[in-house]
Amino acid sequence: MGKFGSRDRASFAFMAFPHMCLMRAALLAASFSVLAATAALGAELQRSCIEPPATVIKITGVDTRHARALAKFTEPDIVQACHEGYVNQGGYASPEECIRATKASLLGHGVAAEANCSSGIIKLGQMSFKMPVENNCASGGIFAGPAFKMLCPRYRGRIVND
Repeated sequence: MGKFGSRDRASFAFMAFPHMCLMRAALLAASFSVLAATAALGAELQRSCIEPPATVIKITGVDTRHARALAKFTEPDIVQACHEGYVNQGGYASPEECIRATKASLLGHGVAAEANCSSGIIKLGQMSFKMPVENNCASGGIFAGPAFKMLCPRYRGRIVND
């Protein structure tokens, strides 16, 4: 029956069981964090009412004191924004002019967000916000609230004032 008897195999399996459980737990936890990050990818960050939104390309530390997201302005972001009304906010004569000018100024640039999920604070671009925020363009809260929800989905406090 080879080098190991059935009794040796049984004791090996018994000793390996706790290690396999730990490994499965670690893999499961890693898959949940990847799922959370993947769900946020494709999301958008926007820091002002006069800029189009940017596509999230990286997210780390969801639901921690150092949750971060990075978004980049892509050509599809700019084209979509210029065809959906950003052309009016920027004072451009046509969507084509909007696309040309906006690509020259924003394409490839980024928007960063960092949240402390335990204290309810987010920094979006150069502005900092404490939850709850006002849901309007003038304060910037209209963009800070969704960014905070993306980074801190388990936050139990109020995020936006009604």
